[in-house]
Amino acid sequence: MLPLASMQVILQALLMLASAAVQSQSQSKTKGETSSNPPKEFMTSMADRMELLLLDRQLISNLVQYAEELQKKVDVLRRFAKAMRIPLKGAKGREEEYLSNPLHSFPLIRHMHEDWRHLEKFMRQPVGQDQINFLKNKATKFPSVEETEDATEAIYRIIRTYDVGPGDLVHGIIEGVHYNSSISVIDCFSLGKLLFHWGEYGKAAQFLAYSLDLVRPEHYSVLHVLGLTSSEVFMLLSRCFVELDLEDNARTMITDHPDLAEHSERLLNFYTSTRHVPVSEEMKPILDEEFNQICRSSHQNKPSRLHCRYNATTTPFLRLAPLRMEELSLDPYIVVYHNVLSDAEIAEVERVAEPLLKSIGVGEMDNSKKSKVRTALGAWIPDENMHVSGWPVLQRILRRIHDITGLIIKLGQVVQLIKYGYGGHYDTHFDYLNASLPITQALGDRMATVLFYLNDVKHGGSTVFPQLQLKVPSERGKVLVWYNMHGETHDLDSRTLHGSCPVIDGAKTVLSCWIHEWDQMFIQPTYHPGNRSFIT
Repeated sequence: MLPLASMQVILQALLMLASAAVQSQSQSKTKGETSSNPPKEFMTSMADRMELLLLDRQLISNLVQYAEELQKKVDVLRRFAKAMRIPLKGAKGREEEYLSNPLHSFPLIRHMHEDWRHLEKFMRQPVGQDQINFLKNKATKFPSVEETEDATEAIYRIIRTYDVGPGDLVHGIIEGVHYNSSISVIDCFSLGKLLFHWGEYGKAAQFLAYSLDLVRPEHYSVLHVLGLTSSEVFMLLSRCFVELDLEDNARTMITDHPDLAEHSERLLNFYTSTRHVPVSEEMKPILDEEFNQICRSSHQNKPSRLHCRYNATTTPFLRLAPLRMEELSLDPYIVVYHNVLSDAEIAEVERVAEPLLKSIGVGEMDNSKKSKVRTALGAWIPDENMHVSGWPVLQRILRRIHDITGLIIKLGQVVQLIKYGYGGHYDTHFDYLNASLPITQALGDRMATVLFYLNDVKHGGSTVFPQLQLKVPSERGKVLVWYNMHGETHDLDSRTLHGSCPVIDGAKTVLSCWIHEWDQMFIQPTYHPGNRSFIT
């Protein structure tokens, strides 16, 4: 086994090389993504994360091989040193007598002239070059800075929404569910840094203090190689205390660190005179507390007198094949249909749409710009790039929407496949647009929403309506339907405010259809004038 000091040197060398490779990664990665290689989606793609896991295993094996190569060289050097000490031990205390012997003087002179020069050449020989080149080549596959920030923010959303403390997170406990995993000191520190930059100083202090508790003296050297020093944690924790107006705690924190004690007053003066400015609110998810409370497992929907029944009346087809319907709310009208899509239909939809997935923002036919409000991938279908084999299943789904709602669904109706990875969410929002846009001028606003759940989500990922105190779990084959407007006036119904809770375990895939009002003017006219100004 290598001693810790030697392992530190090994890690330092490899990480310096990896860092150099990663610095050039962004440019080369961007070029690769715009050509034949699509960008990785570590947040939503199990295959991409599996590839990353396998790469990590390869790199660890590579590191072990590198250490073994170094160990071979270390063994040679130690054998040389041991052999050279033997005559020196014989000369100790009787140097003059020792050197008067020609069989001692000659080997000494020859050794000093030749052996050390050969040894210098041996010491300069590169070790483990194959392993170093392997690491350099694989560095292009590492997650980018942006992808790493996305992963950190995803864990933040889980922490914030489900009120997970650092102790529970370190022990792999989220909402009472034990995950057979943990997070490291550096993971804890990274979350503390994010919370600090976002102005959540109390929560940041908890994670930073916990990261200090996790550090063991024997780990200092390795953590230092990995870019984390105890002084950095102490200083950031002190800044948190200053922002919380706990200057005495900040002073104690600084003076307790041997490398910071002599600079304590200067640091404290700097922290108090230069207050931290958090990032702007639009750079953060909203995650209001009412939304968070409903997302948590402690929330249970209030018992109601609404019924489950079979719907056989909306369209003539349902007389032959009625659908099981569960009423969740009558005002506003929200219902769930069970077992609407078969496993084969779900698989076919995912096959057609998943190649078209890309990061989505917010809004009708939204672009690929990432959003803090919604963190997901999306694909509109039909799409010009959709494989023609997808048309039959799409037509069946559109007919199913017509059977469920009784509304007119044209053949060109678009639907959107949305995929949320771990921590993926959608802040509370309205589905109606309430704006003068080309889509609303042509079709009217979004009158109703039909949401197909394509998979079971083990933990998290529910759809919630905060004003109604209603939570709908994501269950495979289920369809959630609601109206965004009052039936007789088409006034916008603000009670339909809703959001998607962050996914904790696995991924969440849904298919969303928004039905616009102009197509329905003859079957659902407005019987009374409302307060809404219609867009023309």
